[in-house]
Amino acid sequence: MSAMVSHEVPLDLVSQISQIPLFSGLYDDDLIAVAEIAKREEYPAGRVICRQGETGHVLYLVEVGELRVIHIDPQGAEAEVGRMRDGDHFGETSLLLGEPHDATIQVVRDARLLTIDKADLDTLLSANPGLLDDLKMRPDVARKRRARHFRWQDEDEIIILNLHKHSAILISHLSLPIFILLVDVLGFGYWYAMADSAFPLVLGAILAIPPVLLGAFLIIDQQNDNYVVTSKRVLHEERIPLIRELRTEAPLRTIQDIQQTREGIWARLFNYGDLIIETAGQRGHVVFRQIPDPASVRDAIFEQIQRVRAGARATERAAIHDTLQQQFRSRKEASEEPPAPQPEPGRRYLGLAVPHWLQQATGLVRYFIPPMRYEVGDTITWRKHWIALLKPIAIPTILVILSAGITVFLLGTGAGSPFPILIGYGAVMIFLTPWWLWRFDNWQNDIYQVTSTRIIDVERLPFYIREDRREASLGMIQNISLQVPGILGKLLNYGSVTIETAASGQFTFDMVWDPRSVQQEIFRRMDAFQRMQARQAAEQRRNELLDWFAVYDQIRGSGAEVQSSTSPQEAHPL
Repeated sequence: MSAMVSHEVPLDLVSQISQIPLFSGLYDDDLIAVAEIAKREEYPAGRVICRQGETGHVLYLVEVGELRVIHIDPQGAEAEVGRMRDGDHFGETSLLLGEPHDATIQVVRDARLLTIDKADLDTLLSANPGLLDDLKMRPDVARKRRARHFRWQDEDEIIILNLHKHSAILISHLSLPIFILLVDVLGFGYWYAMADSAFPLVLGAILAIPPVLLGAFLIIDQQNDNYVVTSKRVLHEERIPLIRELRTEAPLRTIQDIQQTREGIWARLFNYGDLIIETAGQRGHVVFRQIPDPASVRDAIFEQIQRVRAGARATERAAIHDTLQQQFRSRKEASEEPPAPQPEPGRRYLGLAVPHWLQQATGLVRYFIPPMRYEVGDTITWRKHWIALLKPIAIPTILVILSAGITVFLLGTGAGSPFPILIGYGAVMIFLTPWWLWRFDNWQNDIYQVTSTRIIDVERLPFYIREDRREASLGMIQNISLQVPGILGKLLNYGSVTIETAASGQFTFDMVWDPRSVQQEIFRRMDAFQRMQARQAAEQRRNELLDWFAVYDQIRGSGAEVQSSTSPQEAHPL
């Protein structure tokens, strides 16, 4: 493939770009700016320009040539669904959103294409923000670009839908505060009209505060209840101001069925209802409650699921194609990797070693002030938040402080001989210290871990008397939810993360620090694990297929040898 970039923008190039609907509303100067980042690329017949399932980032315009559009469905059926010729274009969603391709594009007749790369367009839009308003995007693309960006969202994850409960639900909830406010205004307004003082106005304003605050709370609560469909998962995020935060999600691959319900005449009249999104987890449901047009949302989720499955099937098919093509063409094996460079000798700092007593002191500090999160290799470990320690050690701590205070008081007042007082204090501490250490060790020994392949819940009795360990493969996870309990949980950033699995039951990472990042990390590890498993399974199937072809070649070769070694007389005896 060769590419040519024009430093001077030809008029025909500007004219061609203006024919693309996306750029048809731009002014001449903006069209020239877009033309300056366009490239001309030539593709021979048979070349694949892009594959279904691969992440795209380029818009293509066919100047000369003919292309065919191939689509593979989730069941693996392949079909040619169209042809593109001079003047046709494709890749708008790839250019604007970075979405995966929905079809494979192959050159039928030698082609010359104009290409515009997403990175170049993003740079241009950053330098000229007004240009974005003049782009004529498709409504679905514009909606996705305007979609809110969430903190839990991955870089390559695209928001398909972001919904709230139907506005009719909010109106019904606001009816009570509106009614109270209306009664307040009419009643105290009439009182003020009949009286000579401003007292009714003051009293009415004070009594109007509760319904106004209630109405504001209901509006904020409506906006904080998000139902989200992305290119990777479905998610329900619910935040009740100053009370709690709850987030439940399920990867698209784990969804087994979606049930739609509409109850009551109002739901049918205003077209809202519930979607119950089912997975294989024991309590594996993500529920979208009272959302507008639930049927279209259900169709959008299924469409996204089919798109993901079709893309995965197409990627697997492409890998098999490349492997067989390499086998049939007998390409040379890739050259061996160069030996890894030897690490440079580290600097020596006067040959000093860390003193043993300092190592012990560091270990002691780490024991009594353990990190809430730490990472060793590919394993991330979380402990319960220190707030979970307060209740277990409260009584022994109070008794320790109280006994120390009484001892100091007795010694200070000279109430008796110091020796018996200290003996008594020591005896009390012999009992309280192990009690306190037992409670503390019991707290810091409960850990939650995630590796590249598993989630682990470890509960140890103090001083390693006993250990209970539960594990589950990341591939068994069906959905993940988190709950932040109230304003204290928000202020101190702790909460619980619940992981539903298909076979090992429920795992609860209880009162962990920063539960949002815990949920996000588990989802990211799970997504990476699924991709790794898919690659391994595809590679195994390809290797099996190659073995079949190798045996076939052996049988065909041995048959030819037998035939050539047989004389005509032997083959046709008289």
